[in-house]
Amino acid sequence: MGSRERAKKQRQVERGSTLYIVALSLVMLLGMGALAIDLASLYVARNESQRAADSAALAGAKVFVESGCVTSGDCTSQEGTATDRANQVASQILVGGQPVTVQSISFNETSNNPQITVQVQSANLSIYFAGAIGVTTAPTVGASATAEAYNPSGTAGGPTFCTGCLRPWLIANCNPAFPAPGCLLNSGSSYSVANPGCVSSGGVVGQPIQIAIETNNTQFGAVDDGGGLASYQQSITTCNTGQKTCGMTVNTLPDATPGMKVATTTSSVDTLLHIGAGNVGLNQGQDWIDMTPCPPQIHAGAFNPLVNQGVIGQDTVVATSDSIVTAYIFDGTLTPAIPPFPQPVDTRTITGFAQIFITQVDANGDVWGVILGLAGCGGRGGGCGGSSSIKGPTMLPVRLIQGAS
Repeated sequence: MGSRERAKKQRQVERGSTLYIVALSLVMLLGMGALAIDLASLYVARNESQRAADSAALAGAKVFVESGCVTSGDCTSQEGTATDRANQVASQILVGGQPVTVQSISFNETSNNPQITVQVQSANLSIYFAGAIGVTTAPTVGASATAEAYNPSGTAGGPTFCTGCLRPWLIANCNPAFPAPGCLLNSGSSYSVANPGCVSSGGVVGQPIQIAIETNNTQFGAVDDGGGLASYQQSITTCNTGQKTCGMTVNTLPDATPGMKVATTTSSVDTLLHIGAGNVGLNQGQDWIDMTPCPPQIHAGAFNPLVNQGVIGQDTVVATSDSIVTAYIFDGTLTPAIPPFPQPVDTRTITGFAQIFITQVDANGDVWGVILGLAGCGGRGGGCGGSSSIKGPTMLPVRLIQGAS
């Protein structure tokens, strides 16, 4: 009897110990859950916050490129627009299911490559298991990113820059219509901008330009992207998505049938400007540009897609436009087109890029506009696939210089 009673008491003691072991195990399991799930969620939130900061900074830097202020040499007037664009982009990225808070936006205007820094913060993040071990509030997650509009003009070193979305037009670097010395870029000084600044102060930003591929075809030319007139038309309406860089060569597009380049240019630019086919000249509903401020201000026309969708009102100042295009710059002249056709094909080496706001196309197929920005090749060359290259969909690439992990 004595031994049976002792065994019974022992089993009773063990039953009590099991309850303590289970309770302790639950606490340990919840703690491991907090580490495995809550900590992982915070790492995800950290990455999402960094993505928001990166995207906001890049969007702000893109304003500098599209406005032309990089070539004018002063982007302080565009800081307000860059701030608005950065805030807009950051607000569209959710962290833990809620928008991030932009803590601060600052600028560095000390060089020709203006920079924007965006700091974001994400608070009140959800936690799931950490409350069981006494942690009731998730830490605040923050991130910072700095981006710049990278302009290589006038410098001999640095990475190769690669420009995307080129329109198929060649522009001679030197032209009597340009401000003294009559050239866009200085070929003797690593292709620096010959006349930085706005036309109001003797610069090139806002300089009128007439791309006349037929009547003045020693200074302007149509580019053959490899598919003849069909490819030429597509490159105008949707742009050439391939990356181009300094030192690459392009071929001119011959006109096998007289007048076909003119007709194709006119109809394609009509599509690009969102105006009806056959409409030429100004005031056809396309976006328009105000040359009074420096850099110039772009206004939405009646046929701007955002106006048609009711997002903005007509004549609203906008930071981007389908009327902004990038064309090739080359040194020298092109072979004039003299009948009989077809014309000879010229091959030219890229020495820079010009950003142009198209104002109209006329019945002669001439494309009219104003220069917004220039990018000289500097002392660079090489391919766009190299590890030291910077790629971008605009004339000047925008790049993260701090923040992206």
